Parts: sequence; C-alpha cells; structure tokens
Amino acid sequence: METYVMPEDKTIFCVTAKSFPYEIKQSFAELINKLPSTEGRSFFGISYEDRDGTFVYKAAVQEFFEGEGNKLGCEEFIMTKGKYLTETVKNWKKDETQIGVAFRKITSTDFDITFPCVERYQGDEVMCMVKLF
Repeated sequence: METYVMPEDKTIFCVTAKSFPYEIKQSFAELINKLPSTEGRSFFGISYEDRDGTFVYKAAVQEFFEGEGNKLGCEEFIMTKGKYLTETVKNWKKDETQIGVAFRKITSTDFDITFPCVERYQGDEVMCMVKLF
C-alpha cells in the first residue's frame, strides 16, 4: 500500500451502473458513447454503499472543460484533494477480481468512510484508492 496525495480537487462526471457488479462494463460503454473522443481522458470508478445498504457504482471520466458533464447530461462528482491510501493492480483485465482483493486490503485500515472508494484507470493498471482523514 502507498499514500497518494491529490494536490487539487478534480471534477469528474459519471454514469451510474444499473446493478453492481453486473453492469459496470455497460456503464462505461454508455459513458464512452457520450464522449466526442476518449483521447487523453482519465477514467475512474466510484463505489459506495447507499443508505439502504445497496452498492452503487459510477463509471466516470475527468472533465476537459468546466460544465462538460452537465452538457452531456451526466452527474458531476468532485474528487477532493488530500491523501489517499492506494493499492495498484497490474494487468487488471486478466483478473478483475484482484480489484476487490485490493479494496479489501486497503479498507481494512482506518480511512474516511464518508467518501466513496475510487478506481483510477491508467492503461493496464488500476489504482484503488480510499480517502484518508
């Protein structure tokens, strides 16, 4: 595990999966279909448990310009600056279950449970992140 410091807030926008974990890929496909291009984009996954105990997953991408998500009819989300505890999974497409393993590892520590878990996709790697106090 490592600590990652996000120096500034990032505005991202997202599409909510209709069911977790079964429709994660469909939510990313829906999001990608809204974009003029994926070139130079940073993609994220946001997950949390809602008040009813249901897991919610959102496929997300960083805005290129202010208001882009609203213009495309998407929900906006702010990734707040600060410290995150991370675990990086390499070659995640070969075994997607390793993402869950990484989150179980980092959520076994003390972290800010009021902020969702975040996945940051970087090619064949995904950085699993939880916000620290």
